[in-house]
Amino acid sequence: MGGPRQFRGLVVVILVIVMAVATFYAFFGDPTDPENINFDDTGPRIVALSALAFVFLASFIFGQPKVREIVQGTLFWGGLCALLVVGYTFRTELVSAGYRVLGALAPGLAVTQPDGSILIVRDAGGHFVLDGRVNGSRTRFLLDTGASAVVLTYRDAQDAGYDPKDLSFTVPVSTANGRTLVAPIRIDQITLGDHYMRNVRGFVARAGSLESSLFGMTALNHLKSWRIEGDKLILNP
Repeated sequence: MGGPRQFRGLVVVILVIVMAVATFYAFFGDPTDPENINFDDTGPRIVALSALAFVFLASFIFGQPKVREIVQGTLFWGGLCALLVVGYTFRTELVSAGYRVLGALAPGLAVTQPDGSILIVRDAGGHFVLDGRVNGSRTRFLLDTGASAVVLTYRDAQDAGYDPKDLSFTVPVSTANGRTLVAPIRIDQITLGDHYMRNVRGFVARAGSLESSLFGMTALNHLKSWRIEGDKLILNP
């Protein structure tokens, strides 16, 4: 008894698929031609058509629904479709908001991207904080493009294995708090994410004169490139 109904349903499904394909070609042309699809303009329409096609196919596959089920299904899938379209339309704003949340929840987190670059998100205070390691010791840096070199706090230098007896504070530098003396050092290794920088020139600040170690130009110059895009710091090893 179910044979004719199943056959009829199969025929209707095939017809719906053919109509969906024809509609897709009418809207977007040949999908194998990259010039025919512009996702900035047609993306929401693709989402809407896909959702509608799914509703039609589901209704035919699972039988003829009642009026109440049709209304409920229309409201549910229509709302889902609208949500997808709104999300696609405001995708740039949503991504930016996501980066701000990441910066607030995990400031300094170095995220290695599929292309090998390292992404760091600006923190809630508007700064780029970098969680790294100096000679294996965890160190939190503050990005300072105005600093000519990496500068370690006195405590971070001790944690990284530098003996205070070997530090000679003889190099004068200018800071926001005035002029001071720092000790020159060679850093064997700085680690950020999966990337290693070796033999980096740096300095050690006097005890109490620096709140956070600075990620200056001697470290940035070890990278192929780096750039700031809004709330993102992108480092290319």
